Amino acid sequence: MLLGASRVEGSNPSLSANLLFMNLFQFIRNFFRQIRSSRFAYDNLIEVLVYKQAIIDNFLFFKSRFSKLEIAPVLKSNAYGHGLVQVAKILESQKPPFYCVDSFFEALILRNENIKTPILIIGYTPLSNIAASRLKDLSFSVLSLNELKRLNKMITKPLCIHIKIDTGMHRHGVNLEDIEEAIALIRSNSNLRLEGAYTHLADADSESPEFTERQIKDWNKTAQRLMDEFPSLVHLHCAATAGAIYSDKIIATTMRVGRGLYGIQVGSKKLDLKPALEMRTKITSLRKIKSGDSIGYNTTFTAEQGMTIATIPVGYTEGLDRRLSNKGFVTIRGRQCPIVGRVSMNISSIDVSALPEVELDDEVLVISRDSKMSNSVEYMAWLCETIAYEILVHVPAHLRRVIIA
Repeated sequence: MLLGASRVEGSNPSLSANLLFMNLFQFIRNFFRQIRSSRFAYDNLIEVLVYKQAIIDNFLFFKSRFSKLEIAPVLKSNAYGHGLVQVAKILESQKPPFYCVDSFFEALILRNENIKTPILIIGYTPLSNIAASRLKDLSFSVLSLNELKRLNKMITKPLCIHIKIDTGMHRHGVNLEDIEEAIALIRSNSNLRLEGAYTHLADADSESPEFTERQIKDWNKTAQRLMDEFPSLVHLHCAATAGAIYSDKIIATTMRVGRGLYGIQVGSKKLDLKPALEMRTKITSLRKIKSGDSIGYNTTFTAEQGMTIATIPVGYTEGLDRRLSNKGFVTIRGRQCPIVGRVSMNISSIDVSALPEVELDDEVLVISRDSKMSNSVEYMAWLCETIAYEILVHVPAHLRRVIIA
């Protein structure tokens, strides 16, 4: 078995899986520590630049604009592609009430990197991991009545929880009609410490407010009921970035901020936010092609005249969406240059015919922070008919994040 883990006859499969998981985590952590401590210097062919001040400014924007609420940064999915540990370290000095992550694994990474801020796991955590956890200042989400029933039977030590309420998203959450039973279960077990409650607005970025207002009405009624039963309840959070415009109508103490933290706008109402990520690489080859020559897989682009084509070592593995084939752009020497042919796994071809001075190793801006550019995250998302943070979360974790002060 992997990493020398062996199966013991008659052993608990859940325990064996946990041991295997911990061994794997230790192996990965030690591997990357060896890389960091290596004296061998090398140039990064691709760099992901994360702008520290932009993230801090975005956090402070929400903190100032919604001054009655605490701001809880959402760091799930590798901090929307910006780097889980890097963003956590950037925001430690701002003393947020807690970080939101999706998984126990993400929480484990943060604690192993000496991140001290409390953490809320907003995704599902297997009960075996909850029982085995020794991490400090860690709270778990309860995502259904059935999960709460199982926790109630299993937990024998104090456990901080946030209960999620389903007000209309219909993915996770305790149903509205089950709230009273949930309250009774929490009251029946002194080890269940209800630290918070929250919901998720399904359509807050829509131009039509009707569905969101129905959700808020149901949330407010439930939040008031929970406050009546649990006066020590600390965190009530309903709105995320998209729902911020409804904050004055919501019973809440806290706001979760995800995409807004990274400078991604919501709908047509522009906020004073700063994109925080760029991707840069270099030209790795230049070639002349003649009229009638095709480029890349499936011959989706054929030259109508002589052209100069550059290749870059960035493809869909590195986060350049394949849907940008023959319609995306990069920036070279300050000029927008079109992607031609298929975006491949690790290579893309760029038309640089308009740049006679172009050279091998010239810098290429793949993702721009400038929202007016055709290679900004939001414009790329528009070309791909998707959302900006799908583009961001596909920037893989193996690419080095360089923090720019």
